[in-house]
Amino acid sequence: MSNDLDIGLFPLDMVILPGERAPLHVFEPRYRQLVADTTLEDRPFVMIRESDGVLAEIGTLTRFATLVRRFEDGRMTLIARGERPVRVTEHQSAHLYRAGRASEIADEDDTEDPTLVAAAEEAFRRATGVSGELPAASGVARSYALAGSVDLGAEVKQRLLESRSEPERLRLLAEALDAAGAEARHQRMAAERAQTNGRVTKP
Repeated sequence: MSNDLDIGLFPLDMVILPGERAPLHVFEPRYRQLVADTTLEDRPFVMIRESDGVLAEIGTLTRFATLVRRFEDGRMTLIARGERPVRVTEHQSAHLYRAGRASEIADEDDTEDPTLVAAAEEAFRRATGVSGELPAASGVARSYALAGSVDLGAEVKQRLLESRSEPERLRLLAEALDAAGAEARHQRMAAERAQTNGRVTKP
């Protein structure tokens, strides 16, 4: 897909990265219509971050992969899978839901530097405690595969999505994972000390 004049948008204050699978709870009539249109015609939509009423320019081409549950009142819980980053322009209102023109955007540097990959993987292990095989996805950049498997928050994931450099994404990911790991360790230490009326100073 180079351009699509009429692709549905699903704006939320969240980010789905390429290769990532995430649950979506669909209850508004406009998004239930989006689900119906895209699944019936087997076409994607764009998951795009909306924060404080402002839509991001870069979103993720996404498909509904699995219906988890359909409720009697029409609500649905589905699993969505991100495919690749796109730039969204020319917002339209051709449907009950929002739509727009989406153009694929390629990386300017897709080099997976072994040193940067190793640093990101080590940071992932420190932050998550995973000691075995690390997440991977066919055809998906290493940074996306790792980042899509841990909760980094929408702000960090949007920065990863907007970067057109795999080395830059790997560096950003390692920094974010180290920060997340440090925060998690501090919270554990604070909880342990609180049980003995101890005090802990935030680093």
